[in-house]
Amino acid sequence: MNRPFRSQRVLLGLFLLGLALGGSLPATAAPAVRIKSWPIPSPGSEPIEIALGPDGNQWFTEQNASRVARITPRGVITEFPLPTFGFPKDITAGPDGNVWFTEGSNGRIARITPTGQIREVVFSDFDNAGGITTGPDGNIWFTDSTGNKVWRFTLATRTLTDFPVPTPDSFPGDITSGPDGNLWFLEQSAGKMARITTEGQITEFPEPLSLPFAITAGPDGNVWFTERFSQRIGKVTPAGQFTFYTTTLHTLESIIEGPDGNLWFTSFGDDRVASMTTDGVVTPMPVVPGSGPTGISTDARGQIWFLGYESNRVYRMTR
Repeated sequence: MNRPFRSQRVLLGLFLLGLALGGSLPATAAPAVRIKSWPIPSPGSEPIEIALGPDGNQWFTEQNASRVARITPRGVITEFPLPTFGFPKDITAGPDGNVWFTEGSNGRIARITPTGQIREVVFSDFDNAGGITTGPDGNIWFTDSTGNKVWRFTLATRTLTDFPVPTPDSFPGDITSGPDGNLWFLEQSAGKMARITTEGQITEFPEPLSLPFAITAGPDGNVWFTERFSQRIGKVTPAGQFTFYTTTLHTLESIIEGPDGNLWFTSFGDDRVASMTTDGVVTPMPVVPGSGPTGISTDARGQIWFLGYESNRVYRMTR
């Protein structure tokens, strides 16, 4: 999932604050949970995205430290520096037993093995790799925010194929493998949602969005996404029908399908994570002061993991 730098967030927040919608959906009281956290060794690392790896560990990107890190279920963190200096962003489990991630504006994506060996793939001299995911075809798909493209990296042949986005300067960001056998991605500057087939045919949907930020396949056969500054979470069906749910939480970041059949998302502005049913009922978890949560993930035991951008920590929450 793609994350702009903090300075970009602040500017976008000031611009879009006036777009926030009134009203909210029902929210229940924060339930009792157990939260444990571990400090990230590199100070000020600015952790952004986290994903469960094929090896059973959590893997996350450190945007300000030019590192990718692994944390075991017991909380042991190991950091791995990038071969080429970059600002790693999104991260995903690959179909090949490795973890794949984007490196930001150095024109590279990379894979890291469970033992920490990194191999880079160069697609540009300078463009910005944003979101990344494993496609339904078993290949790696990622967005090129500044190049205005979606790329497919075919694992069997190690070849790259690019697909230009129809809308100019759309700044494609987060991308996910949809429940319909296609891939779905967000166009942040254009305020659009788009679908791309595994053959590369792109369909853009005209529904106007307010800074669409993170995207995930939901438990109900639809695609879900956050709008960072309008306090909305949206749902789109495979046919392109949109439904929006307004929350009382602020600065919505990552969103995932949780282990309980609900959506889970982070609220950077409220120092907390929350769950939401597919009917739109939001349950905020307890506040974690000073955390500034960004990326969120789950594990095989149904525990929720999230990153503290402000606190420079990794958190695990057990209900």
